[in-house]
Amino acid sequence: MSGVLSRDARSRRTFLAISRGRYWARPGAVGKDGYHPADDCTTFDADKAMGTMQMRIAWIGLGSMGKPMALAALRAGHTLIGYARRPEEHGDIRAAGGIITDVLADALAGAEIVCANLYSEDQLREVLFERGALSMIPAGALLILHSTVSPDFVREVAASRGDISVIDAGFSGGAEDASRKALTLMVGGEAADFERACPVLETYAGHITHLGPLGAGMTLKVINNLAFAAHMAIAQDVLRLCTTNGLALDKAIAALSRGSAGSTALGYLKSSPDPQSVFSAIRHYLDKDVDIARAGSRHMDLGVLDGATRGFGEHANTQT
Repeated sequence: MSGVLSRDARSRRTFLAISRGRYWARPGAVGKDGYHPADDCTTFDADKAMGTMQMRIAWIGLGSMGKPMALAALRAGHTLIGYARRPEEHGDIRAAGGIITDVLADALAGAEIVCANLYSEDQLREVLFERGALSMIPAGALLILHSTVSPDFVREVAASRGDISVIDAGFSGGAEDASRKALTLMVGGEAADFERACPVLETYAGHITHLGPLGAGMTLKVINNLAFAAHMAIAQDVLRLCTTNGLALDKAIAALSRGSAGSTALGYLKSSPDPQSVFSAIRHYLDKDVDIARAGSRHMDLGVLDGATRGFGEHANTQT
């Protein structure tokens, strides 16, 4: 079976079994429970998936997000070798059937899929270029960039190795979302490479959008985080107004979260007895992402996002 998903019942059952109830197809394809997939999705070739469902994955970046994503891939039956400078800290990967090594070449040897999920573009550049990981990836392998980096960096990586495939797959969501297959993924790259990655991506994501060519995923990812930073800044002012007007913060946040002012930002604050600590923890990630967004939008009008995010990134850190 290739092209648009067949309406033949047997093909459809086979396809749904492979994709575990979630799949990607062109508009008009018959979907689970009559659902018609949206335009952002591409065709998933069931026959091809039959032979490639279980893949050999090398995972670089086993931090607070990378680890639950890697564990999800392991639980789905993929073979996974993780690279870590301190292997002794990753007994849970071993317990789930994975392998941990502190040698990059060993992690990458024979990999079909390489997932990179490091904290920053600088860290990813160090591992891929300065420490040579990019040159160690087997020819024909697919590199999935999950780290939040600039679209230009994604294209630079792809141009540096013409004999491998590269997609960028920025994510939205937290560790718990990865564990329950509920991350949102924003993907850029060739359609065939996206198809090839789907059996891995679907192990930790519930909504996957193929946006277009290489770099498109990271473009939307940095826009997403720019908007989220603005929401966090607004949420801080909301908390300040509630406090200065003598309102109980826990009750105020709970009510606002259920009303028209509700947002993911308020939802995070609602879940913690110390909202300020949540803001500080999230800011650790948002500062670098806002800088990426600003660097990539030098010739664009950010509108209200410009003022709303001035408390983040390098701009904020250089204020007196």
